[in-house]
Amino acid sequence: MAAWCRPVVLRVWSPRPATSPSTENMLERHMLGPHLKRAELETGSEAQQSVLTSPAGSSQQCGRMAVSHSVKERTISENSLIILLQGLQGQVTTVDLRDESVARGRIDNVDAFMNIRLANVTYTDRWGHRVELDDLFVTGRNVRYVHIPDDVNITATIEQQLQVIHRVRNFGGKGQGRREFPSKKYK
Repeated sequence: MAAWCRPVVLRVWSPRPATSPSTENMLERHMLGPHLKRAELETGSEAQQSVLTSPAGSSQQCGRMAVSHSVKERTISENSLIILLQGLQGQVTTVDLRDESVARGRIDNVDAFMNIRLANVTYTDRWGHRVELDDLFVTGRNVRYVHIPDDVNITATIEQQLQVIHRVRNFGGKGQGRREFPSKKYK
């Protein structure tokens, strides 16, 4: 399993058309960080789109987590419909974002806060410009809808994910291993 993998964030902004040198200098001074590069799409008379993607040479695959390691995240997932999204790992689906853009790709990971990591993504912004990305990290607060594929049995997926969570919770059997909710007797 791969070690910690930094999420790749897609930031899209649409500044006014670069007509003055000061606007261009302002864009050039933007700090992108060592793990990101800027790809620019020129759309003629329209505003520029700048997209941050992962470098082409870093085809780093993060290890797929079936269940979160945090007790808090497992509890949140278990008590909400986020568990359905976690059951969609490996499925190709569409995620509608709050800014009216759309990302279509394979779901790699969904955490309890509905942060979604997608792979092999086609990102379409609100103006219809398409960008192909290796992976994309969408924060939960930016998600408007997640399209559930037609071939997914929703109740079976939820039950399967609940079994996985309970299997992790009861790992080690009775009296063995780390207790998730220790009683006062064991403190």
